[in-house]
Amino acid sequence: MRFSSLLERPLILHGELEYLGPGKLSRKVSSPYDERMTVADGQASVQRGDKPARAFSLSQAPELEGFLRGFAALLGGDAAALSRDFTLVASGNANAWHLKLTPRDDRLARRITALEVDGVGKSARCFHTFEADGDVNVLLVEALADAKLPNRPTPPMIDALCRGIASP
Repeated sequence: MRFSSLLERPLILHGELEYLGPGKLSRKVSSPYDERMTVADGQASVQRGDKPARAFSLSQAPELEGFLRGFAALLGGDAAALSRDFTLVASGNANAWHLKLTPRDDRLARRITALEVDGVGKSARCFHTFEADGDVNVLLVEALADAKLPNRPTPPMIDALCRGIASP
């Protein structure tokens, strides 16, 4: 879901995110539109609906490359790679934990101020991407992926859900 000052209410997307190994991600959006994005071997490909896929080299967007490298390292459990690209701050315990990643690269930091992950045990519940312009993207995963959300969820409501303070 995307919270943006440009939108009257949050944009709620439904789909799947799949970690395909080091440097490889796939994201499929099924609602409110169809989109597929694949990242592999330094290339990104995006296809919306029936339109032809657009492909580009990640070297053309170094900040996107750093973000995706960090996200893939996070999903793959590669702490060394995360530490190279981000300052890490962990809090909580096994019952409820929080990880904040702040980009080390200035180009990435101009676009993304932080990535934050909330989870319980060995499972992540939510991934937050805080953008420099104030927009926030939230990815609900695992048990929360199919949570029934109100028509106009608020950031505090989603934060409580992610931290296990509220139930779906």
